[in-house]
Amino acid sequence: MAVAVWALRPAGSRLAAGGLLLLWAILGGILLLHDVFYTRLDVAGARILSPEALAAASGIDGLHIFWVNPEEAAAAVRHRFPALRSATVRCRWPAFCTLFVVEGEASWEWVSGDLRLFLDENGQVMEGDAVNAQRRLEVYGLPPLAPGQRVDPWLWERMQDLSWAFPEIPTFRYEAGRGFSFVDPYGWPVLLGEFGSMATRAAAWRALRDLLAAHGQRPAYLDLRVPEAPTVGFQN
Repeated sequence: MAVAVWALRPAGSRLAAGGLLLLWAILGGILLLHDVFYTRLDVAGARILSPEALAAASGIDGLHIFWVNPEEAAAAVRHRFPALRSATVRCRWPAFCTLFVVEGEASWEWVSGDLRLFLDENGQVMEGDAVNAQRRLEVYGLPPLAPGQRVDPWLWERMQDLSWAFPEIPTFRYEAGRGFSFVDPYGWPVLLGEFGSMATRAAAWRALRDLLAAHGQRPAYLDLRVPEAPTVGFQN
């Protein structure tokens, strides 16, 4: 437009052309330099991951709105955190953007020493850490798992049995050679062993728990490794 007006020089419009050029320069400077056009990014849906880490992965926080590509920003977040179920970016004028994330969910969290992994519905280690786990297994005496590796099928079947038999228990312990156990909500350990029906053990545990609670008794442990002959241990 400024060039077109400048072409009117023969009509004596140089001043007008110069004024338009100055006006466009001012408007361009406002659009490029004013703080209101630099992106302010909010993060919604993060429960485990830090909003700061997600914002940094998007690469658009503080970027001029003219250079923001929401699809590319969302793809960058998904690439950095592959365990996310979804990540989308939406922007509104002048430069307000929101990153919406849905963190993944694992069947189990596998904890072995300092190692913390997440298992999918097939017992395979998931990549990334942006997940919530339905249950937690603290493991002792087994070699560590690696990303992409699957839990031993026998052990995974036992873990599934625990999920079905004890839906109200979020955390279990497994010790090689001794089997599974957990801490009752009342505070005493419950020993389950490795073999046999976990449903039978769950029924025995509920019956004993209710009986002990009704009598106000607090045992040192419940041993259900032989569910047909449970043992209730008390401190001397």
